Amino acid sequence: MKRQFLAAASAAMLAGLAQGTALAQPVETASAPAAGGERDVGVMDRPRPDYDAQGLLWGAFVVLPRLTTTVDFDDNVYATPQKVSDTVLQFQPEVTVRSDWSRNAVEAYARASVNDYLSHGTENTTDVLVRGSGRYDLGEASNLNASAQYGWLTEPRYSTNITQSVRNPVQYRQGELHLGGVLALDRVRLVGDVRVDDYRFDNNVDGTGAFVLEQDQDRTEWVESARAEYAYSLDTALFVSGSLNQRSYRLQPPASAFDRDATGFNLAAGARLDLTHLMRGEFQVGYLKEDYSSSVFRSVSGVSLDGRVNFFVTPLTTVVVTADRSVGDAADPRSSGYVTTNGGVEVDHELRRNVILLGRVFYAHDDYHGIDRADDRWSLRVGGNYLINRNLGVSLYVDHIDIASSGVDRLNGYQVNQVLLSLVLQR
Repeated sequence: MKRQFLAAASAAMLAGLAQGTALAQPVETASAPAAGGERDVGVMDRPRPDYDAQGLLWGAFVVLPRLTTTVDFDDNVYATPQKVSDTVLQFQPEVTVRSDWSRNAVEAYARASVNDYLSHGTENTTDVLVRGSGRYDLGEASNLNASAQYGWLTEPRYSTNITQSVRNPVQYRQGELHLGGVLALDRVRLVGDVRVDDYRFDNNVDGTGAFVLEQDQDRTEWVESARAEYAYSLDTALFVSGSLNQRSYRLQPPASAFDRDATGFNLAAGARLDLTHLMRGEFQVGYLKEDYSSSVFRSVSGVSLDGRVNFFVTPLTTVVVTADRSVGDAADPRSSGYVTTNGGVEVDHELRRNVILLGRVFYAHDDYHGIDRADDRWSLRVGGNYLINRNLGVSLYVDHIDIASSGVDRLNGYQVNQVLLSLVLQR
């Protein structure tokens, strides 16, 4: 029944294409070609008035519906050394409702994602995410803001949060609440926020039917952060930032192997640059430390790094460089966590006003603590988006994922190749 529904939805979208009606940009589309002052706007960021969705007016609100149907040809659906291929149909309706006010703002968002495997039905999943946010303006550049979201989600098979082969997809629920504020005082800008995340996992079974405990990943995370910026010039701002974090796991010994509760901090300094026609972005370098409640786990400390810089190579080509070094939570209950150092390069190019090409390469090294394991993760994406009109778009991506693990507690390495063809309908 679900496949028939997906097929009917795809047919309806194709009918819309034949009539020349419908939607917005495909996933990760960009905007129109640079012209004059748009040179310092990234290819993926600039507006494209002839192709951007207009939405439906609803009183003082704008409603933006969107439907994406994707065919995914995956040569390793279980993410294991022994490849098993399948074709996946993904049906993803979503809607955004946002205010159209001159001051203050509210927004609501909802998305469902139905994944239907043609030959391996046990992999079928349905994810749902709902989110709401709001902003209360205190002045021209000062505000109070808040957001909340809740999702019924699935871990990808190649996720670092999966430690062993399980029969069914790993599913979990995640709730998030965020409160923040911005205060602008002449050249000084103060930013503060508090975020809390709660994760609840469903238990699983392995290939033999034996019980696999996933609820030992259940946890609540708090992060409190503050940042002070000084506008050194019109295009350069210097800042210092600090954050505290606390992680509390729901299961404690003897229900779980170890007590993995932790607290930590990150102190950093950096700069935000806006050099017209050349580059835009920000980067920071600092010091992080993570302490654990259990004496079994030693503290983690070292250099922290976070940065994203856009280089405007030409009016039609943008190069984006990212880098990050931080502490992550390990799914393996024997590990207190891991330090991940990662970086990537993305090249976006406007071949034509409505044809956007992209290429990405991303590398991450995860060094686990408490166990002898280190992972090297590579991912590559090439593809593009074709904006047919304001309501209809097509995207094609080719993805390659390569996971290698070393050490006594290493996991089996594997590779995944995917070809994703999407049809996007929007208003």
